[in-house]
Amino acid sequence: MQLGVIGLGSIGLRHLANLHLLFPDATLLAVSASAAANATSSNTLPDYVTASSMLQLLSAQPEFVIVASPASLHQQHTEQLLAAGIAVLVEKPLSATAEQTHQLLATAQRFPNSIVDVGYCLRFLPAAQQLKAIVEAGHLGRIFSVIAQVGQYLPHWRPGKDYRYSVSARQALGGGALLELSHELDYLQWLFGSLTLRYARNRTSGLLELDVEDISELFLTTADHISAFVHLDFLQQRAFRRCSIIAQHGRLEWDLVANTLHLYQHDKEQVLYQDDSYDKNSMYLDMLKAFWQKVQQKNRCKAALNSAASLIKLIEQAKTIAPVETL
Repeated sequence: MQLGVIGLGSIGLRHLANLHLLFPDATLLAVSASAAANATSSNTLPDYVTASSMLQLLSAQPEFVIVASPASLHQQHTEQLLAAGIAVLVEKPLSATAEQTHQLLATAQRFPNSIVDVGYCLRFLPAAQQLKAIVEAGHLGRIFSVIAQVGQYLPHWRPGKDYRYSVSARQALGGGALLELSHELDYLQWLFGSLTLRYARNRTSGLLELDVEDISELFLTTADHISAFVHLDFLQQRAFRRCSIIAQHGRLEWDLVANTLHLYQHDKEQVLYQDDSYDKNSMYLDMLKAFWQKVQQKNRCKAALNSAASLIKLIEQAKTIAPVETL
């Protein structure tokens, strides 16, 4: 059994380690996104990984490949894999632009048996699964508004590395708060259905010397008339990630940092989920297990692909109507 990863940043290396954990007997092939034409230097890889070029990877016909290259390269790498008949798990976001997404979808249609999924891992958190079950069961009654917020100081994301050279910080690589923090948009769409953009404001504070937005605020609505307010930033000194659902039967608070789910009502507070010891790498493992099951079932993941594509279109719409303001 052979498996592959394209892209050797922090997420690519995490995926390699997790693949080794889940498939200890598999041959793992790794391709550097910055040097896909040539074999990656084995000096930078764990001993259980085989350095490879893109051509070698395609020739090996692995069971599946994870595309963890910069977002601006996702289309290029995914299309090469689809043409070779290889199943693909693309790290979020699906691509960097609506045009790239359009071309990628067209390529997927040309290969009717292709399998492409997109790695929005927050869906695999136990709290997220419980939250979705509560929403779908109607326990909250009518839902009126949702507030989704995430903020974390970009220089703290990858200790020991200059954040200014990271994918997150560079427009050319598909960086910026909207694309890098698009998990919030994904889980809102996953929970409440398609989103319509009503308002956007994108800003760069100047504090981080970036050429992308480091603050983004969106107002969206759903087909069920739910209002969704989204705040994304690279600036908060203490990591903050929370979703509040305001509904007929109370307010549900999902704190992704504390890993808790609380329901607040008039005269009581219920802890619906709490796990201080949860290892967040588990959500990545669960995502890989779910994808492998889809590969075995020959599930084309069409709904997931279309969902991820709609987010790219929404993000591009937000960028178009609200060019980045410099503060």
